[in-house]
Amino acid sequence: MYSTANDLTSVNAARMLLWLRDMGADEVIADQPINRFLEKPPQPKARPAVLPQQASAPKTLPRAATAIAPADHQNAIAAARSLADLAALLNTFENHPLKVTATNLCFHDGAEQARVLVLVDRPRNEEDRTGQVLAAKHEALAERMLGSIGLRGRADGTGEAVALLSFVPWRPPGNRALTDLECGPLLPIVRRAIALINPSLILAFGHLPGQWLAGASGSIARQRGEWLEVDGIPMLPTFHPETLITAPLNKRLTWHDLLALREKLERLS
Repeated sequence: MYSTANDLTSVNAARMLLWLRDMGADEVIADQPINRFLEKPPQPKARPAVLPQQASAPKTLPRAATAIAPADHQNAIAAARSLADLAALLNTFENHPLKVTATNLCFHDGAEQARVLVLVDRPRNEEDRTGQVLAAKHEALAERMLGSIGLRGRADGTGEAVALLSFVPWRPPGNRALTDLECGPLLPIVRRAIALINPSLILAFGHLPGQWLAGASGSIARQRGEWLEVDGIPMLPTFHPETLITAPLNKRLTWHDLLALREKLERLS
């Protein structure tokens, strides 16, 4: 072996450890034997007491939470004179988790002011790639839906123009469900946008507009077919085009919703 400590270099020490491993040594032992039968078993650590206010704390933040939107935004939202002003404000929401992960802002398309506002719940993959409120197959189906009752979303179509607005302007990662903290700060923006568009009727695609703006049930299957009200404006929820593509049997129900919208719009003329 090694006669002096100077001979025990790091390389030699490593070689000794490898030799001990090869000889079957699989644990470190002390200089003196230990009688494990005389050792006291380890005592469990005391768990900290839970304060009453901690035990009753809510699991999620309330809907009124606005930490994501800076306080000075509230005045800017009220002072906005166009949808472009609101889009610019949304681009300053640097702490909003959806803005951090999304590719594009999907906020407004179509007319600046219109009798009918199509309020879409949130962007999907197709919209996130293009920055549109409805894109690709969703846009194509929505155009056919609107065209069937004499409306249009794109500028190059025929029929009365509508405005398209996305309630949540950024796609959630993986198209997951949205949280209260993600939706709550957007409410003032959406309400100001609706006021600027000044529609007579709102057609909502998906459950989020009815849930957040009218206090309706979270299920679109329960919301659809029933008129709601947003700041005095009648709103009719129905299925998003994506749902109609994946579940075509819902097209019959959506057709009834579109006819109801057309009938109400004619009565308001």
